Amino acid sequence: MNRFGIAGAVSALLALVLITTGCTKSSSDGAVLARVNRGAITATDFRKQVEDLAPQMRQAVTTDPKARKEFLDDLIGIELVVQEAKRQGLDKDAEFKKRQEMLRKELERRIQEDAKNELFNSVLKKEIGDKLAKVAAPTDQEVRDYYTKNKDKIDAAVGKKVGFKELEPQLKMRLMQEKRRDLYLDYAKGLKAKAKITVDDKALDEAIAAMQPKDVDLSNMKVQPAPKKENSK
Repeated sequence: MNRFGIAGAVSALLALVLITTGCTKSSSDGAVLARVNRGAITATDFRKQVEDLAPQMRQAVTTDPKARKEFLDDLIGIELVVQEAKRQGLDKDAEFKKRQEMLRKELERRIQEDAKNELFNSVLKKEIGDKLAKVAAPTDQEVRDYYTKNKDKIDAAVGKKVGFKELEPQLKMRLMQEKRRDLYLDYAKGLKAKAKITVDDKALDEAIAAMQPKDVDLSNMKVQPAPKKENSK
């Protein structure tokens, strides 16, 4: 195995699956670097794999001709293995298709969550960005008061007594976050006042119940007596 190992090559292959089209391509992006039976590894494929490598590995591939060849050889080996799997019909296997469908749904969910996060941040920046930027840093007295008020909770969470000076930087950051969160809550409160909202408490309880670990039924379990040890003579 070369310096990259199978882990680096496999991660590169997984990244290849997620490559999207529609980006601006240079004239060399479509160049075929290697033909593997009826498949091909293009410059675009190779570049995407390199971009997903750890920094040290990426530098080796981009600066060392030998490392570059070794990485391409890894990709060729993986392509051959995938082709062999398809030749054996493993891509038609019901369990494989089931896993692919689960991965597809998970990918779609992540894309939707990323879109929500981007929209969330965009509207907050537009509506209350100036207020968020102007939030005043907590005073020394505010930080000390916060520590005094929550000292018991902090000690319980940490599992030991923690002095004020040790926690002061984290407490300042926490108070800044809370001040910014209060601005968001006020903004959200205004939106809620104008919205039509209904909550199904029963459905909420059922959803929580489904998340709880199921009790194991031990009613039919029989305890077998341990075998008696023979006395050694």
